[in-house]
Amino acid sequence: MKHTEQTTDKSYGISRFDDDKRRAHGWRVSLRRHGTKLVENFPDKKYGGRQKALKLAMHFRDELLGKFPPITREEMCRIRRSNNKSGINGVYTYAKRYKLRDGSSRETWYWEATWPAEQGKHVSINFSVKKYGEELARSMAIRARQKGIEDMEGPFWASERGCLRARNMRQRAGNTPSSSRKVA
Repeated sequence: MKHTEQTTDKSYGISRFDDDKRRAHGWRVSLRRHGTKLVENFPDKKYGGRQKALKLAMHFRDELLGKFPPITREEMCRIRRSNNKSGINGVYTYAKRYKLRDGSSRETWYWEATWPAEQGKHVSINFSVKKYGEELARSMAIRARQKGIEDMEGPFWASERGCLRARNMRQRAGNTPSSSRKVA
C-alpha cells in the first residue's frame, strides 16, 4: 500500500492511501491528542469520488481540531517524562569533571533548568552547588524553569500548523475564545 503524507497547511492531518491490490483508495484523517490517536478513513468509492472524499475528510479534520486543539508549549513542558529523577520537569543535577594539572580530576555539581525557546532550540541555565549550596541551587533552578515556562506562548512547535488551522476555524465560526494570558 502506498501511503504519502501531505505537507501543506490545507492537508494538515490528512494523508492519501492508494492500494491497487485491494482496490482501496481514499483519504485518512489522523491526529494525536493527549496520547489518543484519532483516525477516520474516507474511501473514494463510498463518498462519491476522490474530491468529495477529500472535502469530507477536511470537514471532519476541522471538526476534530475545533474539539481537540493541539497541545500548547506550556502543556508539553508539564508532561512528566519517564526518566525524570528530580521530580521537577526540566530540572536536573549533573557533575562537570575537570582534569587538573597534576593529572587528578575534580567534579563540580550543578542544578540545571531547561525549557524550549523556539523551534528546535532550548534555553538552559545552571546553578553551582558549590557556590549556592544544594537546596538554594535546586530552588533557583526550579524558579528559573517556572519563569521560563510562564514566558512561553503559542502551540508546541510540532503542532503549529494544527493550531493555526483550529484558530482560523474558530474565527470563521465566530467563537474566538478570549485570552486568559496576561499581556505585559
